[in-house]
Amino acid sequence: YSDDHDLFLECNQTFNCGTIQGIGYPFWSPTLRPSYCGHHGFELICQQNQSPVITIDTQRFHVLNMTRPPLMTIAPVDTWEDPCPQQFHNISLNHNLFDFAATIRNLTIFYGCPLEDDIPFQHRFNCGTTTSNGNTYAYYLDESLSRIHRSELTDCDTSIIVPVNQSEFDELWNETDNIVGAWNKGFEVMYQKDMISCLACRNSGGVCGSNSSSLDFLCFCPDHPCSKSCVVFDDENFAQCFDSFSCGDIHNLMFPFSKDDRSLLCRQDGFVLSKCEDPQPIIHIGGNEYRLMYLNHSTSTMSIVRNDLWEQSCLPNPINITINDSFLTYPPTNRHLTLFYNCSNVPQRPIIFPCSPELLSFYADDLSERDTYRDFSNSCGTNIQVQVNQSSFDELQNERNEYMLEEWRFGFNVVYDFPSIFCERCDNLVEKCSNLVNSPRYPVCKSGMLTFL
Repeated sequence: YSDDHDLFLECNQTFNCGTIQGIGYPFWSPTLRPSYCGHHGFELICQQNQSPVITIDTQRFHVLNMTRPPLMTIAPVDTWEDPCPQQFHNISLNHNLFDFAATIRNLTIFYGCPLEDDIPFQHRFNCGTTTSNGNTYAYYLDESLSRIHRSELTDCDTSIIVPVNQSEFDELWNETDNIVGAWNKGFEVMYQKDMISCLACRNSGGVCGSNSSSLDFLCFCPDHPCSKSCVVFDDENFAQCFDSFSCGDIHNLMFPFSKDDRSLLCRQDGFVLSKCEDPQPIIHIGGNEYRLMYLNHSTSTMSIVRNDLWEQSCLPNPINITINDSFLTYPPTNRHLTLFYNCSNVPQRPIIFPCSPELLSFYADDLSERDTYRDFSNSCGTNIQVQVNQSSFDELQNERNEYMLEEWRFGFNVVYDFPSIFCERCDNLVEKCSNLVNSPRYPVCKSGMLTFL
């Protein structure tokens, strides 16, 4: 075989690393898989019968599983089995390569605190060693409890923010687990590298890899390496739907997204874009218009805004809008605001946005506040519920003033099921869609003996 064919065969094999088996692109290991079969930033340190270790942004993590690519569960090495580390730091990711999964919740952990009887005892633990201020108590709180007890925590030595999975967050609050268990179970991150290029490569019969010197993506074909794909397709092929395009400020778009000048073959309901001359184009979902603010191919997540709320909070006819699409889901980390319009009676110190000269409108920003404000809703003309993403929710919480809401965009996240969309379109073309081993993120559409996008 030629050297090129040897590369193709070598990188077409998965490898085992510690307790994890069947690992493929973009991962590699110095002793088990060459770096050109993976990508920089995805090196695994492997030890027999132990979890692999990966370094992300100078921090080391145990890789606990990769059972659902491109999701993997990781846990910080520094706090493994010990919630009282020697050094305190927030957990960060290289967001060019990794993103927190949609099911992540953040905990703030306060260290070196005096005993506070007002904080629920189940959120308390003792580090046993005296910190710089002489206090040994520590507390883990979610954002709501942090706001409630903020004044009581000013005497703590330090605080850090750590992610946990939603399921573990629920167990902590139900008291079926403790902070050590939460840390040891880790949290999920999405890993993705060169999604569009690797998808094109695999569907053309190639194997994903990288240039060992430039670190650029390479597609190893049976007889030679290519930059993207092993074969050239005609315009009637499904492959054309994966030629990237731009619309407004959103770049590197591909199927399932399309716009008016794309072939009918490439158009998918709920993903058609218009007004590409605007920085934030319009996306049409279920008969309603939304502004597309941001798109993350790695997590198949888009951030969108109701177009009717794009530049105004006061609507002439406020209505609830819900996305009902089999390919679209709300991530559990979305939060809710309830907007109360034209009220004659309002609670004390509400966050208002005046919509009429005589009446006031205000919002409630979480479930507890909505319960508190329930009695006031009868005095209002109407109310609607609006989803917002976690970062926008936090920003609004921190500002908490009437001007913030006037200038604020009601953005929220929606996750789209790319493999299902891809395979439905492939099957409708009388082809066969398959998810290769360890790569459900990169489905392959096959036609007879040919493989194509």
